[in-house]
Amino acid sequence: MHYSVDEATGEITFIGKDEIKVDTAKKTSTSRKSSTKKDENPEPIVTLDSTKLTLTQGAVDLLQVCEDCRIDIKYDKKGKQLLPKIGTDAAFKSKGGNLLSGKNTVRYGGANNKKLAGYGTTFKMEPTEDEGIYWLVGDKMPEEQEVPKELVNIEDELDITNLDAIEEESTDLSGLSYTL
Repeated sequence: MHYSVDEATGEITFIGKDEIKVDTAKKTSTSRKSSTKKDENPEPIVTLDSTKLTLTQGAVDLLQVCEDCRIDIKYDKKGKQLLPKIGTDAAFKSKGGNLLSGKNTVRYGGANNKKLAGYGTTFKMEPTEDEGIYWLVGDKMPEEQEVPKELVNIEDELDITNLDAIEEESTDLSGLSYTL
């Protein structure tokens, strides 16, 4: 509504009105969350995104996991290469990993994501010798990586061939050197 006010006399005069329509219907906003749907693919495939892992239904079935189960990725030596393995925290006998969502995704960001990205973005699952743990075979091979010392097989690294020839009850210590 519009009024005119005469300041000298204090008289108020009605000028007119404007109709304003207010939309009271609930507006739907677009969410920032992606509308990820479950991947019903029966093939056991894991896909790496910038912040998460997406498991196909085949991968979920192979791992025998459900929503809110913990899934972890660790690295182990296969041949001469260090490769990623996936499994549940129970299979790894650890208390690590991230929870599986209802849409078969697992949060997986930061340095862990970057390390796994060196092996690719799409991974096929191959069985290991351990039950419930699978190799992740990516779509690219990483640059040559040095195997951490804790994963080196010490028996292969040391040249100790004469230990079997030593008698267990030998008390002769003359051949040993004690200098530092």
